[in-house]
Amino acid sequence: MKRLFLASQFYVSGKSIGVKIPDDLKKNTVFITTSIKYRVFKESELDWHYKNRATLAESGFIWKDYDITGKSYSDLVRDLAKYNVIYVEGGNTTYLLQQAQKNEFPKYILDRVNNGMIYVSESAGSVIAGPDIYANSRPGKAPIDYGLTDTKGFGLVNFAILPHWGMEDKKPDYSSHKIPQSYNEQFPYILLTNNQYIEVTNDWYKIIDVTKK
Repeated sequence: MKRLFLASQFYVSGKSIGVKIPDDLKKNTVFITTSIKYRVFKESELDWHYKNRATLAESGFIWKDYDITGKSYSDLVRDLAKYNVIYVEGGNTTYLLQQAQKNEFPKYILDRVNNGMIYVSESAGSVIAGPDIYANSRPGKAPIDYGLTDTKGFGLVNFAILPHWGMEDKKPDYSSHKIPQSYNEQFPYILLTNNQYIEVTNDWYKIIDVTKK
């Protein structure tokens, strides 16, 4: 059975996600850190990342960090075989895709998720789960900035997520880039607020708002 939990901001919705995953599986999680490896951050810039880690811990997840950068496909097969849950962190979607294309991570993760590995993510990790990441690009994080000619995502779902909808500081990116780039009929686009996540079971999905419970 294919199961995914695609969040906009994990520390907001993570506890709701955590209760839906069996404890024995949560204790065997791999945390993909690649999307925050594209530059050196000040500690103060990673407040959201540490909140995500805290929420994972509070929700019963036990994990090992893993960066796919510099890994081969055979490394992925060997290193990740033992995990039941994969958590893909937010950050720079374009950089994450650049590194993923180097070792066929999209092929690997599609096969694992289709065969029962549970996929949990926020922001960049949720964007890349879809058919294409292009609509989320903007100056500095555009495909051209990373030498990408192919912007296909992992293809785990048939819709594209636009995260952090409604945040005031994201409004310029949406107005100037994301909305114009998503105004087409290629596939469905879902505008996801930080209070929402998408639960996917096989070919069925629903949007859950954690403020409505």
